[in-house]
Amino acid sequence: MTSEEIQAIFFVESEASHAAAEAGLAACRAGTQDADTINAIFRAVHSIKGGAGAFGFTALQGFTHVFETLLSDVRDGLVAVEPPLEDLMLRALDVLSDHVF
Repeated sequence: MTSEEIQAIFFVESEASHAAAEAGLAACRAGTQDADTINAIFRAVHSIKGGAGAFGFTALQGFTHVFETLLSDVRDGLVAVEPPLEDLMLRALDVLSDHVF
């Protein structure tokens, strides 16, 4: 398998991760999120970060690292999921999408 083929797989998997994060954020907006939802969003962003690092996409890796850190704080109960944070995370997901797709 060539590096171009592996990179193409990264982009396909990133689309799936993006969709999972978007679904999780929609659940947050609807008020139906739980620990599993937040973990799913975290894993999606973490997966994109890992692939970005593997291919040397340093700007994307840095951005997703900050997003992932915020989600870690949410998981740890340090930051509450409230409408302003939901809006911020949706905007962050849009920016992430702009970087990847």
